[in-house]
Amino acid sequence: MKWIRIPVMAAVAALTLTAGIADAVGRASSAPASEPRAAAPMDHTGIQGGELVIPAGVSTTTLVSCPAGREPSGGGGVRSGKGLFMTGSSPRGNVWEVKFTNKSGVERRGSAFAVCTTQSHTRVAADNPLTVPAHSQSGISDVRCPGSQTPTGGGWEATSIEVIGLRFSALSQTYHTVVFNNSNAVQSFNAVALCSTVAHEPRLGNQITVQPGDEGVAIANCDPGQVASGGGSFPSGQAFIGASRALPNGTGWQITAENTTGTPQKVTAEAICTSS
Repeated sequence: MKWIRIPVMAAVAALTLTAGIADAVGRASSAPASEPRAAAPMDHTGIQGGELVIPAGVSTTTLVSCPAGREPSGGGGVRSGKGLFMTGSSPRGNVWEVKFTNKSGVERRGSAFAVCTTQSHTRVAADNPLTVPAHSQSGISDVRCPGSQTPTGGGWEATSIEVIGLRFSALSQTYHTVVFNNSNAVQSFNAVALCSTVAHEPRLGNQITVQPGDEGVAIANCDPGQVASGGGSFPSGQAFIGASRALPNGTGWQITAENTTGTPQKVTAEAICTSS
């Protein structure tokens, strides 16, 4: 699988992004767990949708619905193997929608994942979508929660299912996304967030290194007594997102990132945590 490298202007944007990540890491604390913990008794339940078979070279959309009376606080997707990438991830009512693109050369399977709760949320999308040149990394698309609300989870929407996720993260009242346009034409995208009046806070995990051609799983844990309502990823370069979901016990978030470049790449997972 051949990927086109970031051009010079995008490389400058990537350096700016790295500086922002370092600042964010300094402000958001990491809380790795030393041993397994039971899920906290909050009303947030992870639900994985049915697996969809995705042939080689195909892009498609998969959904998962929360039960009646519940809605997503965050979400993502799950994949069966390397070469399948998330090219969209966003909430729609009580549904979480994920787009996948299969670059593996063989059949893969993908499914949507949502954290469902009875709490209510405000869906907010960026007013002005950002444009991204062909085969380039984007700038940062920001969306701010209204009033005193804070992000519980989020993702991105794009005009093409060739717009692959790189960074999606929360900080204070703002949600950020950065993507890579792997298509041959200019594309646009925007950040989408779910916001709540209930207190939520981001927690960063330990940074991992993903070697060229490999995938790696980065994990962020919530503090004891908290559960994850959503999550995201901080990369230091081109480590594309293949999967994003809550830990099985609900107390953190995990990101599967794949390095398609020729040099090692760094990835840090983020969990958005709550005790309410």
